[in-house]
Amino acid sequence: MPASDAPETTKPSPATSTPHVPEFAFDPTDPWTKTFQEGLEIANLTGKRVYEVGIGTGMNAVFLLKKLKAARVSGSDLDPRLAELATKNVAELAPADTDRFHPILGPVSLIDTDAAQTEIAQTDVVIACLPQVTSPDDETFAAFRDAHDVDLGEGAQERSADHIAHYYPWSIFNCLPFNSVGLGLNEALLRRVKKAAPQAELILNFGARIPRATICAMFAANGYAPRVLHSRIVKQDAGTDISFFVTLEKAMQGTGLEQDLVCAFFADPEGDTPISASDAHKLQEDDPDRPLYHEVCVIQAKPS
Repeated sequence: MPASDAPETTKPSPATSTPHVPEFAFDPTDPWTKTFQEGLEIANLTGKRVYEVGIGTGMNAVFLLKKLKAARVSGSDLDPRLAELATKNVAELAPADTDRFHPILGPVSLIDTDAAQTEIAQTDVVIACLPQVTSPDDETFAAFRDAHDVDLGEGAQERSADHIAHYYPWSIFNCLPFNSVGLGLNEALLRRVKKAAPQAELILNFGARIPRATICAMFAANGYAPRVLHSRIVKQDAGTDISFFVTLEKAMQGTGLEQDLVCAFFADPEGDTPISASDAHKLQEDDPDRPLYHEVCVIQAKPS
C-alpha cells in the first residue's frame, strides 16, 4: 500500500490516550518511546528549550509540553507529513500548550535547513531517536554483506510505510568514522549540532545492539561527555533486519579484535542470557517467530 494511501488509526500512547497514528508514522506505543520518555523525565527538562530531530507523531512533544513543562518545544522531520501530524496531535492533545510548540514544516534532513538552524541556535537540548540499522537495499551494504556471506532476513527488502523510521542510507555517511558500526546518522547529528549550537546538550535514544562503550566513544570523539540516563530490555522488532550486525561481527573474525565488537542481543526478556548477533540471526532462521531482545538506552551528552 502506498504510504500516502495508508489509513489513519488511533492508538493509546504513553503520554496521552488517542493520538493520530497513520501507518507511515512510528508507533508511539512502542517500548522505545516509553523508555525514551522515562529518560527525558530523569533529565529534568522543566523550563528548557527543546528541539526534537525526527518529531514523528508529536507524542514526545506532547509529553515535553504537558508533563515536563518545557519552556519551548520545536522539531522537524525528514518526512514532511510528520511535522504536520505532530502539529495536529499537539493541538488536540495539549491545546493549552500550543503557544509553546514551534514545529519546522517541510522535509528536514537532520537540521539541514535555515529554519531548523535558526531554531537550533536558541535551543538548550536537542533530542532524537534516529535509525542505527542500514537500509537493506543500500548498495554499499549489499556488497559488504555479500563479501561476508550473510543473507538478509526474510522479508527484509519489503519496504514498509515507516521504512525511514527503522533504517538509514548507509552509503551517504561513509565519510564518518562511526558509520562503520551503524552510527553514521547519529554522528552526523552530533557534528551539526556542535556547529550550530555548541552550547546545547543532546539526549539520544539508542538500541544498544552495538555495545554501549562504542556508542559512548562516538560522543567522546565528537566533543561530548555522555552518561546513560535510563535503559530497559525490549523485544527486537520482528520486521527489522539484523543482518547488518551479523555482518559486522563476521568482518571482525580473524582480525584479533573479535571481542571488541560483539553485538548485544538477549534470548530472554530479562536480559539474563546474552547472545551475539550471529546467534540471534541463526535462532531467527530456525524459528522466525522466536522472540529476541536487546537493550534500549537513553544517553545524555553535554559539550565537553
